[in-house]
Amino acid sequence: MQLTMAWKMAPIPYPAIFPWQLISLFNQLNPYIMKKTWLPIVCFFACLVLSCSKDYFDRYPTDLPAVDNFFTDEVSIRQVLNDAYYSLRGSYRYNFVFGDLAADGVYDSKFNNSSAHITINESNVVADNMIVSATWDSSYATIARANLVLNNIGNIDMDNEKKSRYINEAKFLRALMYFNLVRIYGDVPLIVKDMKTPAEAFTYGREPVNKVYEQIITDLTAAQDLPAMYADNQDIGRATRWAAKGMLAKVYLTLKRYADANTLLQELVTSPVGAGANSFHLLPDFARVFDAANPNNAEVIFAVQYARGFDPAQGNPFVEDAFANEDIGTGILRRGTGTFLMTEELSALYAANDLRLQMNKRLQGSRRSYVFTRKYFDAGMTTKLDAGNDWIVLRYADIDLMYAEVQNELGNPTAAFPYLQAVRQRAGLTTDTHLQTDQAAMRSAIELERRLELACEGHRWFDLLRTGRLITVMNAHFKSNLSDDEIGKGNSVEQYELLFPVPRYQVNLNPGKIIQNTGY
Repeated sequence: MQLTMAWKMAPIPYPAIFPWQLISLFNQLNPYIMKKTWLPIVCFFACLVLSCSKDYFDRYPTDLPAVDNFFTDEVSIRQVLNDAYYSLRGSYRYNFVFGDLAADGVYDSKFNNSSAHITINESNVVADNMIVSATWDSSYATIARANLVLNNIGNIDMDNEKKSRYINEAKFLRALMYFNLVRIYGDVPLIVKDMKTPAEAFTYGREPVNKVYEQIITDLTAAQDLPAMYADNQDIGRATRWAAKGMLAKVYLTLKRYADANTLLQELVTSPVGAGANSFHLLPDFARVFDAANPNNAEVIFAVQYARGFDPAQGNPFVEDAFANEDIGTGILRRGTGTFLMTEELSALYAANDLRLQMNKRLQGSRRSYVFTRKYFDAGMTTKLDAGNDWIVLRYADIDLMYAEVQNELGNPTAAFPYLQAVRQRAGLTTDTHLQTDQAAMRSAIELERRLELACEGHRWFDLLRTGRLITVMNAHFKSNLSDDEIGKGNSVEQYELLFPVPRYQVNLNPGKIIQNTGY
């Protein structure tokens, strides 16, 4: 699906200019001009301004659409919806930072001096952190686009089936953003309509987590009416019924509503969509899941779309993040940012016969040996760094492992076993059959398998948060013998750090409504 930018902000009127403002400005810019020189000039400009009517300065530019006249047909709705999909690239730009870098599988090379990444990596984040602010802003930008669609589509004369689809796509995207926001920041402003004026923004405070989850569940429940698949190439990559069911199952799993999650996951693993060559299933070759030449494949249920070969470029930024910050490579990729490197701890967990090792790459640099993921490296790049690999939000292996987790938490490790086994078999590994009778051991095995299977895909922090193991695991990580480059020294995760800070500027702008998280 090729997504294009289609929306512009409403025009702002030109400000009126008064003679005394001209005099003040002229005096500031020309302090050394003699009075008898500048006075006639100022008088000339003053007369020029006074000779113009006020209406002249209050005119709006005529080449920019406003909300009131933009939404006229299906095309205009689709343009803004496309822009909502496009904006996911901003919303997910730093998903790996919260999901991986904050956890124990990824580190930031301190040599790059990126304090925004380093402080999150070392659990010393502050409210001024650029990544914390950018993720908040970009997530609400996507929500705003979804709300524009939902608030204006009712007035459009169009096919009812298409209208219903667009409404549910917008609800899916809005729910996806709030699910990310509520897990990162906790209580957040809940905005479900288009704001008409800047002043309206100041009326919104932070809503309780449970209320935000209610809206997420409502939106994803509605989105289950989306089509199961798309045949038209321009629609491939859009939200589907199965993406809505899968994300809603993850929401229920996060809330420990295991019975509700079980109902949805059963549909995903037992219905025709969960088996067969033309439906969602595990690909036989793990590497092919991430291949830029094989996008939106049978394992990918929803992904943020990137593409190689466009001008302007639409490639993903993660290929540079996941490469060392020194001249270490050859060809197009010689140096990266070093913000998305795999820890030695995670690298050592893969067995020698694990087929997933093909996606891990080790290179020796002048400072140290680096391991990085190849999930975002596009082998088709030839003339410039322009990787077309997508950021996968939900894939079928995640569904299998969620279903295994739900079965185990419902007290049935035997039912969980085949789904854990399926993921491990694809990796060329066997599975201990004793797990079928040991709930605690099965729980640990699923946690480990999620860490290995979904490494560097933005899941680890949220998995540990969901299972209540984050503080225990992370503090053991910080006390390990890993290098200072990987963990720093003397760091720890405190209870208040289970949430990240609200951007400081949000608190400063609206202190009566936006209250900072405890500890920040």
